[in-house]
Amino acid sequence: MQDQENRPYRPDDSDHPAIVRLQAELDAARDGIGVLGELETDRRERVVAELLSAVPDVASRAAYEAGSDRAVATIRRFEGSRADDHESATALWDRLVLTAFEAVAAADESAAPGPAGAYDRAEQHATA
Repeated sequence: MQDQENRPYRPDDSDHPAIVRLQAELDAARDGIGVLGELETDRRERVVAELLSAVPDVASRAAYEAGSDRAVATIRRFEGSRADDHESATALWDRLVLTAFEAVAAADESAAPGPAGAYDRAEQHATA
């Protein structure tokens, strides 16, 4: 795998390309939620569906490529980072974060048989 500078990725690099993509997706989702209220109902539903699909997809890829611990740490940095005070936006953001944790847990379970640390963390997050 090569990063954006077209040099081979080294495990000691601080920013794995999959983690960078996950951060960008979470940033975009957070910003996108803020404009949902301005959209017509049909368009808003499509955007929400896309967010609920894209965020977990990128999270599971990050877990698979960079490791579940790094993906979980990245998602944790975004927890509770909604600048919006609207209850529906906060609920959607919490749902996106939870689905990202669940996707990491699923990727972790499929990568290694037996108990999965990320799954336990996702369960703890869901009940907290």
